Amino acid sequence: MIQPISVYPEAFYRVSVKIIIRDGDKVLAVKENVDAWTLPGGGVDHGEVLDKAIMRELFEETKITQTPTIKLIGTDTYYRPIEQDWIFWIVAEATFDEPLTYGIGDDCTAVEFIDPTTLKESAHRPEQLVYKWSVDPDFEISKYK
Repeated sequence: MIQPISVYPEAFYRVSVKIIIRDGDKVLAVKENVDAWTLPGGGVDHGEVLDKAIMRELFEETKITQTPTIKLIGTDTYYRPIEQDWIFWIVAEATFDEPLTYGIGDDCTAVEFIDPTTLKESAHRPEQLVYKWSVDPDFEISKYK
């Protein structure tokens, strides 16, 4: 049996796109079946165009169907000890020409605009990354959880 091309069981990094959506000083954040906030987004399928991955992930997590203007702003990597894998984040900022319509998608348990400065001292690395990429790109992440 031929394995689908999108399956990479031995890949070194799991490539993920994360999207910053601002409303004043707040950013849209999601919870994905855990009690920690992260930016909306997720895994990029092998061969998937980045714009399509962004739209797919926004819909899966936040039910957003509006097409944003995308600006790539950086990358980050970190190790997840429980899953024993590495994550490679492609971080983008999305802006919309009309008022944003969103909700809780199938892949999330919560979606809301939050103050990212409240996450700076979090013990959860994804929350620290929300702070880093939406407030201070030079922030040194020191805790792993």
